[in-house]
Amino acid sequence: MKFKFGIGGIVLVAGLAFMAPAHATPGRHVDLAWCAAHPDTSDPGWRQSCVTRAWCAAHWNEDRITRITCDPMRSRADQKLPRVTLSPAGLAASHDLSEAETHVDCTPPFHSRDASLCAWGPMRLPVGEKDDSLLPPGMKMAKLGLYAQMAVWTFPITVVRLGIASANSGTITLSWNRNGNGPRATESATLNAREIAQLIAALNESDFWRLPHEPRHMGPTDGEIATVAAGIAGRQNQVNDSIGDSEAVDLSILVNALSTIIRNHWQNVPA
Repeated sequence: MKFKFGIGGIVLVAGLAFMAPAHATPGRHVDLAWCAAHPDTSDPGWRQSCVTRAWCAAHWNEDRITRITCDPMRSRADQKLPRVTLSPAGLAASHDLSEAETHVDCTPPFHSRDASLCAWGPMRLPVGEKDDSLLPPGMKMAKLGLYAQMAVWTFPITVVRLGIASANSGTITLSWNRNGNGPRATESATLNAREIAQLIAALNESDFWRLPHEPRHMGPTDGEIATVAAGIAGRQNQVNDSIGDSEAVDLSILVNALSTIIRNHWQNVPA
């Protein structure tokens, strides 16, 4: 049993703790030294542990092991939809979200999709977490709002609300159980310009606005799953999927960026 836990890169395996390699992920232990010393890509062990996004682009369908390990590196974004690319300056110049747009919107015609797609996937909100606002408590005006549920192993869900007001002004509120199963806490922090730029870059790289709503990637048993709803003026999307390591694409890119920002402000958070 292996899962990502945001405590200084520590990963717990069947109750034992060890320092994770550079891009460890639930269900895939990447020993970078071993991969470098064993460059035989035909080795099933290499294919199970060492594949990268670039390698998978050319070889993902060569055998069953490769199809499984390369699955997190293959995008499910709908290439038929127009690509949306944000920038800090462009976002700052855009309209603020309307009051209605600051909430998770699942009512046609804003999305023009079936209400069943608005479920929060297999996760249930923690006690007291029933508000559908994208923004942190007390924040009324924003250019971008984001709500996330991040579920790691059997720990209670970590809930994120985030609002960006300008290229250098934003707030993040986190609700989580300290050390995984400790007392529930809710705290807020100010985002700096660098973190805002990192988040916008992750939204772009993940191709978030073209991702499907339902899970499309195979996830390891007892790994991490996440649901993220994000909105800008006139546009919102909600995505649920399993989360992989730093080589994984789609929602994994955005959630891993969120995890990095969270670790900038808090420790002992399962996210």
